Amino acid sequence: MGPPGAGKSSTWKTLAKSQDKDGQKTVYVDLNPKVVSTNELYGVVLLATREWKDGLMSKTMRDLGQMPGTNPKWIILDGDLDANWIESMNSVMDDNRILTLASNERITLKPHMRMIFEIRDLKHATPATVSRAGILYISDASGYQWRAYVNSWIAAQKFDQERDKDMKLFFQKYIPETLHHIKRSLKYIVPVVEISLIISLCKLLESILAKEEVKSLEFLFVFACVWCLGGGFALKDNRNYRKEFSDYWKDKFKSPVKFPTQNTVFDYYVDFEANKFEQWSKMEVGNIEKEIDTSKSISNFTVPTPDTIAAQYLMERFIKVNHSPLLVGIAGCGKTQIIKGMLNQLTTQTEDYLQ
Repeated sequence: MGPPGAGKSSTWKTLAKSQDKDGQKTVYVDLNPKVVSTNELYGVVLLATREWKDGLMSKTMRDLGQMPGTNPKWIILDGDLDANWIESMNSVMDDNRILTLASNERITLKPHMRMIFEIRDLKHATPATVSRAGILYISDASGYQWRAYVNSWIAAQKFDQERDKDMKLFFQKYIPETLHHIKRSLKYIVPVVEISLIISLCKLLESILAKEEVKSLEFLFVFACVWCLGGGFALKDNRNYRKEFSDYWKDKFKSPVKFPTQNTVFDYYVDFEANKFEQWSKMEVGNIEKEIDTSKSISNFTVPTPDTIAAQYLMERFIKVNHSPLLVGIAGCGKTQIIKGMLNQLTTQTEDYLQ
């Protein structure tokens, strides 16, 4: 049990691998009980024909029980608990480890078989559920997950010795204090876990470093930090968290990379040739229509603003490294138009490349 990204899947996969010996491998079946209904999970007798229709759980448990050998066999139930499927589990499977189906079939969970639940929390669990399982909570409060990811990512990039040292220094300088401040004082528009922020930061750095000749690595790192750690803030609960994050960053990190005093940190990008911050409005946008075709609907045209330019720039960088961007906003704020503009831009680049 633990939050997303805490390492729950990695924990049981590592344990399964460690048990492999003498040609006997741990067999596991990973399924999500929330993707099907309770009848589809445990099976049901069809009222019209009185025929038995097997369920995902019953079939999996039967197949594993019929496999020869006594090597470990696990059923991984990877889905949060709810009042439907877990209470049905308490009803159809007793303390004798026997699954009793509506067809009167009884399937035994053999001594070398286990059920492993991979869940976020016990919010909807009853005492009957909690008392029948050994609970291991994996915390991400200390941040070892994102630190491990950073070390792995830096090693995979094969930087030279100087850049490798600088990158580790920047992560240590900017990330822990910023994450601590965010956890203590700010709220994202949608819930985000720390390791997800760090993965986005690494992906943005990777994408830009693969394309741009960067003179000052710290300028790039600060720019990526601002957007990957602060890009999910907005007006919420009558507080402008984006403005508060900007004020915190300007006050906390003033040297050697300093943002202009005007506007917020989100109003600037890095001009890598001049090695300085410039406003998004000064960035050249390649998909601006030079002449307006009046025969087309006005919805086919987007007037670039600093917000749309920034969003499309970041989306392009994430897409280049196969990292999926997520646009969040109220209806009518322009999410679809930003995506259309991004698609048009990528299509134009592809056509130019093919020509």
